[in-house]
Amino acid sequence: MEFNDHIWEWSSGLPKWQNDLIRRLYQKSLLESKDTDEVINNILHENGFSERILTISPLEKNHIPNKNPKETIKITALKNFNNIAAIEPEYGLEFSPDGLTVVYGENSAGKSSYAKVLKQACRAVDDKTKIHPNIYKSSGSISTADIHIQQNGTETIINRVVNTAPEQQLTSISIFDTDCARVYAESENEVVFIPTEFKIFDDLARHQTEIKQRLLQLKDDLLKTLPTFHELASSSKTKTFVESISYKTKEKDIQQNCIFTEKDNDRLKQITKDLKVLVDSNPVKLMQELQRNINDITNLKNNLQQILNELSFEKVKEFVSVNQRYLDSKATMEVLSHEAFEEQPLAGVGSDPWKKLWHTAKQYHGIAYPGQSFPYVENEAKCLLCQQDLKEDSRIRLTRFEEFMTDSISQETAQLHSQRQDLIAKIKSLPFTKVAESSVRTFFYQDSPELDMKAELFIQSAIKISTLLQNAETDIHLSLNDFPEIELPPLKEMAHWLEIKNSELKHLKTIARQDNSAELFAEQNELVSKEKVTKRIDDLYRLAKIRQEVDKIDKAIKSLDTTKLTKKYNELSSSFLTDKFKNEIENELKQIRREHILFKLNSRGVKGKTTIKLALDSNSKININEILSEGEQKALSIAFFLAEISSIPSNGGIILDDPVSSLDHSRREYVAYRLVQEAKKRQVIIFTHDIVFLHTLQKHVNLQNVSASYCSVRRNGNRAGIAKTEMPWIALATGKRIKYLKNELPKLKKLESQLDSDMYVPQVKTWYMLLRESWERAVEELLLNGVVERFNPSVQTQKLNKIKFSDEIVQLVTEGMTKTSTYVHDESYAIGRMIPSNDEMIEDLNNLEQFNKFFK
Repeated sequence: MEFNDHIWEWSSGLPKWQNDLIRRLYQKSLLESKDTDEVINNILHENGFSERILTISPLEKNHIPNKNPKETIKITALKNFNNIAAIEPEYGLEFSPDGLTVVYGENSAGKSSYAKVLKQACRAVDDKTKIHPNIYKSSGSISTADIHIQQNGTETIINRVVNTAPEQQLTSISIFDTDCARVYAESENEVVFIPTEFKIFDDLARHQTEIKQRLLQLKDDLLKTLPTFHELASSSKTKTFVESISYKTKEKDIQQNCIFTEKDNDRLKQITKDLKVLVDSNPVKLMQELQRNINDITNLKNNLQQILNELSFEKVKEFVSVNQRYLDSKATMEVLSHEAFEEQPLAGVGSDPWKKLWHTAKQYHGIAYPGQSFPYVENEAKCLLCQQDLKEDSRIRLTRFEEFMTDSISQETAQLHSQRQDLIAKIKSLPFTKVAESSVRTFFYQDSPELDMKAELFIQSAIKISTLLQNAETDIHLSLNDFPEIELPPLKEMAHWLEIKNSELKHLKTIARQDNSAELFAEQNELVSKEKVTKRIDDLYRLAKIRQEVDKIDKAIKSLDTTKLTKKYNELSSSFLTDKFKNEIENELKQIRREHILFKLNSRGVKGKTTIKLALDSNSKININEILSEGEQKALSIAFFLAEISSIPSNGGIILDDPVSSLDHSRREYVAYRLVQEAKKRQVIIFTHDIVFLHTLQKHVNLQNVSASYCSVRRNGNRAGIAKTEMPWIALATGKRIKYLKNELPKLKKLESQLDSDMYVPQVKTWYMLLRESWERAVEELLLNGVVERFNPSVQTQKLNKIKFSDEIVQLVTEGMTKTSTYVHDESYAIGRMIPSNDEMIEDLNNLEQFNKFFK
């Protein structure tokens, strides 16, 4: 398989984010910040960050550069520049599809702007090239250029937007310039060379390392936001749990270990009270006080129960009934009494005082006349009060009184009166005073004011009812409507309260017996920690979430490991970087006279740094820049480049921008030779500002009989990139110089009649100066047959046999040089020489042309 087939097969098994990253790198090589952000989002999304936006476009096979395409692509023109540097749209360059094309231009002429467009479009090793618009013009339009290409004889145009991904069609074209050369020479004790096809591994490793640093920073930033819980007791289980929270911690785990429940709250209150008892109080004294209060409250409850029992609605109803029956019976008795005692000698007979007296006498009768029925009036019976003998009328009266008193009405009245009095006596005996004045009421109010208030309301309502009932002693009529509804005492609540207090008493006895204050303090710390952390439960959830996010980031960081890249690189390098490649490097180093640098070819990747290393074969660890000069490093870079393209089986074109800067003349000579040699089998385009190198290229083109085309790029004021098919004057041969001068004559003839002499004379003098230079070039080129040339570093002695030399030829040169020098040098005022006419100038040029034809 071809290299791109291997990459395609390998990439299909990679994670989606990495597959997408390879696609981006093939399209852009150097990612913009927006691309990097999207790649980071893709990695995080694939590692669990679902809120991250996924922006993935899978790699396609045509994204992978193919250095060995089935059909060779050639660039034929570069035109229609829009908003690129200072180059106007009407200018452009044309290239020979075969052989060599040399584009010459001085510094600042705009030559590099053309080269950069091609460099970006063809995937140069250096991927940091940035093309800028004309900085002196404000234009919002995008920068574009048209690249004309030829494929199988068919011409097409690539409408390129600059600063975008390289063009898929141009992947077989190799680029070299000064910036590319820097990539090859950068490390300590070694020259680093990355074959273009293998550069994807270095790009991947570099970007994955950068992304890894971004993720590490993201992780650090997240860890800085972790909530802390310094307020928790250091020895608490709660703090231990909080410190153990990890990405595995679930919400239910937090709730189970950190939620402070109502039960926990009650327990904390109890512990606080217990500790207060144990540390600040006397448990025995507290037990005694609590026992006394329990007893007093129990008595209070019983008293309230007693009052309730006697003043219940049923009891009040019974009392009202007894009272009413008594009053009714009493009224009846009063009527009967009036009838029975109306004619008695003393008033008040039958009244209550009298009845009391009667009952007292009856009780005394049992003492005075035991065994006799009352009243005893027989024989010697005496009055129970005055002890005098009873007279007949007294006997009759006592007997009648007894009969009255023993009558049913009288009995009923007496019975009801007695019953009412009993009820009143019970009411009077109710413990209102005990309840109202009980000292425990103060404690009860402080401990349970609500219950005490209910008890107080009951007592007040009971007192009102009691008072109304006791008023019955005055024989007033009572009605149930006269009585307010009694407030019920909180008997059940008091019973519950007593249960609680008895439980507290029992608990007090227990803690007094155990005295476990140390355990209670520990439990208190635990519950306090739990209470504190519950108030920050959202921070706990956030802590767990951050831990989960950090774990996801760790997984993402792990996925960025470059070990697999290095392994794949080693696998492919073993297959593709063969002995042929090594031999090509050895040969190129030898040709540039760098064979004294002993080297070892190391194609093993280290930590994702996928490079070929031409290391100095030395035990000394010295910086490469201290060993090799800039020129030597440039020579090595050229050697690497030439070795690489020579190892590629295809004949893809090559483009070079100033390839010989910093090189000495001998290495320039070799580079020119090699590039012309490459032009025999592939399209070669060279941009240069070096006139000597241009001359050297021309020489080797002639020596190797290679087809070549030349053009120049010039600047005119603010306009740059002005391309012309002819070379600059200094690079023109004698014949082309004659042609140029001949074309200038009609222009000068026209200006002769339009300009005054002060303006016309300098242009004529310039024309003669160029004619003089042409005679000089003719001497080098024709008379000396190129044996000695000013731009040539060597003397071509093999050309001596073709030199034509005679006095006549010398005379022609002498006359030509003399005539032209006359008008070039400054002359004395006294000479007053006339300006040559146009016809005379034609005749002088004809002399040079005849000289040229003589040698042809």
